Amino acid sequence: MLLALLLTQVVNLSEVSQVKELCAALRQQASETDLDPAELVAARKAALDRRDEAAARWYRVEVPSKGFSLGQYRERDKQIELDGDRPLKAVDNSLSLDLEGVDDVAFHATPEQVSAWSKAKKAGALKLVVVFRPSGDRCAGSAAAEAWRLGGKVRSWEMVGEKGVVASADAEGDPVSSAPKVVKVEKVSVESDAGPADDDGRSRLSGAQHLLDKCVTGAPRGGSVLLAFSVQGGRVHEPQVIMDSLRAPKSAATAAAAQQSRSNKPGDTLSDFRPRTKI
Repeated sequence: MLLALLLTQVVNLSEVSQVKELCAALRQQASETDLDPAELVAARKAALDRRDEAAARWYRVEVPSKGFSLGQYRERDKQIELDGDRPLKAVDNSLSLDLEGVDDVAFHATPEQVSAWSKAKKAGALKLVVVFRPSGDRCAGSAAAEAWRLGGKVRSWEMVGEKGVVASADAEGDPVSSAPKVVKVEKVSVESDAGPADDDGRSRLSGAQHLLDKCVTGAPRGGSVLLAFSVQGGRVHEPQVIMDSLRAPKSAATAAAAQQSRSNKPGDTLSDFRPRTKI
């Protein structure tokens, strides 16, 4: 199996001059002054290329304490919402962000954490860090007034305090939990079984439990992983990751490799293995 990784550069958008250049690129249109038809076609193509290049990048923006508001606290879920009723203000208050899904963003937080974050925010020690990609709409605003308004699609949300990240949310605005600590094996199906075992075959992997738990220490969230592998001569062969809702390739691959250490009856083929991580 061949795995390909695409590395995408994230531009740190922190200066007013950068915002001005970005908006100019998104608005880019060729002037018709003193251009013959062929030159005009080339100029328009160059302008469109610059716009597409700017719109294809991911940008990282730090929204200061005064640039965002915390919303309702859902005590039952232990989640604090981000107030999406007003645009986020960043880059020396020159950039207003209308980001998709801002009304649905929430972070995991205990009542004690909410109190601490509120105090930190009042003291200017709490910021919101957003990684986003501009939407297709042009950047609105005025270069003369150094004030722009920009829409976009978010890849990640982070609340950052003086000691680092205190809470995160994913692209859909759902809270990102701390790394899972435990793997729970839901079911192990073996093609040679005459009938299902009382424990759904979970005891077959008891010897590999400590290795599986190690696999999820770096996973960003809980979820399920489906593995398939064969057992020949009492040894596991060719473990493969079929499904990974953790969205953590390293953890899933490690879980597959961990099966190399276990044994089973010769001739067994495990066709369904579902470990579920729990926080």
